[in-house]
Amino acid sequence: MTRKRGVQETHFQQNIFPEGKKQQFIEELRTIAGTELSHVVDFLEDAPYGSKAFSTAKAYKTENSKRAQWTIKRNLPQNESSLLLYLGEKARTIGSSALGKIAAAYRVTNDGMSGIASSLISDLLKWTRRTEIDFRKPKVEVTIADVKKITDMAMSSNDPAADRDALLAILSFHAMLRASEAADLRWDGITRRGNTIELKVDKAKNDQMALGRSSFIEYTPGSDADILMCKWRLANGEKCSYVFSNLAGTEKLSAPSISALASRMLKKIGKEGATHHCFRRGGANHLRELGLSLEQVAARGRWRSIGGLQRYLKDVPTTQGVFQEVDDHN
Repeated sequence: MTRKRGVQETHFQQNIFPEGKKQQFIEELRTIAGTELSHVVDFLEDAPYGSKAFSTAKAYKTENSKRAQWTIKRNLPQNESSLLLYLGEKARTIGSSALGKIAAAYRVTNDGMSGIASSLISDLLKWTRRTEIDFRKPKVEVTIADVKKITDMAMSSNDPAADRDALLAILSFHAMLRASEAADLRWDGITRRGNTIELKVDKAKNDQMALGRSSFIEYTPGSDADILMCKWRLANGEKCSYVFSNLAGTEKLSAPSISALASRMLKKIGKEGATHHCFRRGGANHLRELGLSLEQVAARGRWRSIGGLQRYLKDVPTTQGVFQEVDDHN
């Protein structure tokens, strides 16, 4: 059973079309299944994406669609040779992480990769990382003191926007929220338990079963954080089910809006170039400085792996078991 080119392009645009031997196997299943069981084949066809966390599957589908459109435009076959050409061209404009995501997405729709192709991709990623080191800009650090500055500014004003923005800073730092997670946070996903609140993150990267993940943070009744949350909830909680909405309460803020808002508030306190993700990085380092283990930080911040978390961490004495200041003269 062979699909026409127009049908193939449509499926590529939908991001669900398998390739290589997987494609051949699916086509054989369609022939055997016939019309009566075609829906079962459709389900199996999307299983490689369904096995991933929602955000990961969405990112992989997007990357596979871009790669497929690139190869179709150039009349190239959908195979690992075209993947290598695509990666080689993209390496001139994107970083190693983005290249790695393209390669990972390719593996989802294929049955594997030859040893030579895997080796070349590995070398390309290493080369790109080495190049990035030479041009890498210093990361802007956001600390607990910076979050306090934002909080103090809100507490000294009578501005609902400042209350919302400070609450975003507090929750993003202590729960290490991604912008997408902050955008999707609902009021009914926040539960207070004594001196702790539980934040329910519906779509987390380490949520392979799509059940949602919970992060728990310390929360003192009567604290600035408590006051700000109560003020913002009274102002907007009845209008919008999402925690972070526009001031009118008519719609939630999107992830890009969350990111832009965070950059503006950080710029106000002198953190030029800082982004919303700096809250996540800063929160992870803060917890490590307090003595939490890598596993505890990874669980609260919803990292899929310890390796992924470690890229966020800086070297400080407490992370190496040194809890007293070291004499610089020794």
